Amino acid sequence: MELSTETYTPDEVSRAIRSLNAEHKTLLVKIARAYAWKTSYSHEDLIQEALTRVLEGKRAWPRKLPVTVFLRGVMRSIASDWTPESHDDVDVDEIGYVNHAAAARIDAQKMLALFDDDPIAQRIFTGMLEGARGEELRELSGLAPKDYETKRTKMRRRLEKLSP
Repeated sequence: MELSTETYTPDEVSRAIRSLNAEHKTLLVKIARAYAWKTSYSHEDLIQEALTRVLEGKRAWPRKLPVTVFLRGVMRSIASDWTPESHDDVDVDEIGYVNHAAAARIDAQKMLALFDDDPIAQRIFTGMLEGARGEELRELSGLAPKDYETKRTKMRRRLEKLSP
């Protein structure tokens, strides 16, 4: 892989990964769980494989992408290559309802995928999943207040199209 000034060097990548804070690590675990649930591998395996590929230089990290956005893309790519696990044995409780946690994971993954073309919207949506609200979400987006409201309107419209 050819290095350029537009991507991080292997040393910079290594330092960045070692310096991830608890918030970033928690977010990466949540993202890995969202992608790994449909594979025969665990979320820990997915994180390990993503970090291995990045540290070995198999995936170049563009400087314009935040670490969590970049690693999310790497994990999504790996998970899509892994053989899907059979989910014929859906977990149904004694009153006949599908396991709500599993359904929520599927819904969250579908909603996150709606914003594959928009890293800022993904950052906002991920923040919402983690419980961030109001000004905290706007700061997370890095947008001015008016631009943030425009982005939220765009996100709401996409989510409305997803619901029946």
